[in-house]
Amino acid sequence: MTATIFKRILAALLMFLWTVATAAAANPGMDAIIKNGRFMSYTPRTFSVVNGQTQPASLEGVTNDLKLLRSEFDSLITYSCSNGLEHVPAVAEKLNYRAVIIGIWDPKSEIEIQNVIRLTRKHAKTIFAIAIGNEGIFAKHYTPADVENTMYRIRKEIPTIYLTTSEPFFLYLKPEYFDFFKKMDILLPNIHPIFEKWFHPSDARNGAAYVLNVANELQRQYPQPLIVKETGLPSGPASLGFTEAFQSAFWSELLKQCAASATRTVSCFEAFDAPWKPAVTQGYFPGDDHLQEAYWGFFSTEGKAKPVVNAIRSLRGEG
Repeated sequence: MTATIFKRILAALLMFLWTVATAAAANPGMDAIIKNGRFMSYTPRTFSVVNGQTQPASLEGVTNDLKLLRSEFDSLITYSCSNGLEHVPAVAEKLNYRAVIIGIWDPKSEIEIQNVIRLTRKHAKTIFAIAIGNEGIFAKHYTPADVENTMYRIRKEIPTIYLTTSEPFFLYLKPEYFDFFKKMDILLPNIHPIFEKWFHPSDARNGAAYVLNVANELQRQYPQPLIVKETGLPSGPASLGFTEAFQSAFWSELLKQCAASATRTVSCFEAFDAPWKPAVTQGYFPGDDHLQEAYWGFFSTEGKAKPVVNAIRSLRGEG
C-alpha cells in the first residue's frame, strides 16, 4: 500500500467517524438530559492552586462534595481531568447522577486526554460529553487548532461521545470563530453580566434578561443545543456591592426567565466558594484584583448552603 493510498483511507475513516458523531448529536438522549438535568459547574473543595502549587482533590473530598450536592443537582460540569478531578465520574456514577460533562483544562495535556478516554469508556452511562478547554482561547493559552486536534484524537477513540469547548460568549459571535464553534456538538458558553459596565448587583431582572438575550442570539447563529456553563452572581465581597441576597434574587429571576428546554439550559455556577481563585484569576487575566472570584459558590467552603439554594428549591416547588 502506497503512502498516498494509506493517507486517503485514513482521511476517509476520520471523516466517517466525524459523521457518526455529528449524527449522534440528534440523539433523543441529549434532548432529555438538557431538558431535565439539573446542572452544577463543579470544582472540588479539596482542590486548590496556591502560589503556583496545586493541591489535588482527594477521593474522600470529592465523595463528600457530591453527596452534599446530590439532593439539589443531578448533573455536573467539571473543568479538568487530573489532580483528583478524575475521581468525579466514578463517584457520580455511584451516587446515581444523571450526567457528567467532563472537562479538560489544557487541550495539550497528555495526562488529561488519556484520563478522559479511559474514564469515558469506563463510565459511558454517566459521562455525557467532554469539554475541551475553558476560556483558554480568549486568554491566549492555546489555539482553536489545539482544541480541534484533541477533538480529532478523542473522536477517533470514542466516536459517539459529544464534544465541545467553553469560551466567553462574545467569541462565539465573532465571524472568525464561526466555523470553529460549528464543529462543537453542544455550545457551552460563559455569559457573565457582572462584567458589563451597566450592570448592578441589585438588578436581577435586567441581568437575567441579558443572559437570555445572549443565549437567544447564540441560538440564532448556531444550530446546536446550548448549555450556559457559567453565569450568575457572586455573594461577595460586600465592598463591591455583592451580597447573598442579590445572588439569590439573580438566580431566582434567571431560572424563571430561562426555563430549560430540549435545546437550552443553564448550569448553576458554581458549587463551592474558592478563596484561592482571585490570585489564580489575576494570573490568567491581569488587571483587576478579581476579589469576587472567591464567592461564586452556592455553598460555602464549609458546605453550608447559601440563600440561593433555598431560592431554587422554591422554584421547583420543594421549598
